[in-house]
Amino acid sequence: MSEREPEHNESTDEEVWLDLVARLEHMDASDPVRPEPDRSAGTPDADAPRGSGEPGEATPPGGPAAPTPAERTRAIFENQPLASAGPRDYTAEDEDDGGFVPPEPPPLGTGEPLVVLSWLGTLAGPLLLLVFAMFWRTAPLPVILGTVAVFAGSAAYLLFRLPQHRDEDDDGAAV
Repeated sequence: MSEREPEHNESTDEEVWLDLVARLEHMDASDPVRPEPDRSAGTPDADAPRGSGEPGEATPPGGPAAPTPAERTRAIFENQPLASAGPRDYTAEDEDDGGFVPPEPPPLGTGEPLVVLSWLGTLAGPLLLLVFAMFWRTAPLPVILGTVAVFAGSAAYLLFRLPQHRDEDDDGAAV
């Protein structure tokens, strides 16, 4: 399979390039590039001037022209609002709108003492057995059985404290 290279006409390519460069040199950087209207469409407002705001004249689609990147940057650094704001061009309001403010949580030490001790025994029991297995290999049997008993009693108390019935109308959401 042979790939053919498209034929180039060096003279027209150079003319097109020079024409493009000449047009771009005369453009102002702050003017947005707008496509030329299609005058061959035959619409009644194709020949009318756009954007003057007079009644009966056509306006560009989508409302006023969007600000250029240079205008947006200048507005951001000068803390000024843009003429036409987009979805990302907004300022956050620091005003309190009277929304939900959660109550202060209770201090950590105000729980029920038996529940706190049960959680401590449930979590500390397996950790103590792991420490005994790693560092105190000759631990007496009553110490190991006492640790297991503390774990089992603590876990049983926490399971006993769980609710005994379920309210069928409650979906669990709390406000």
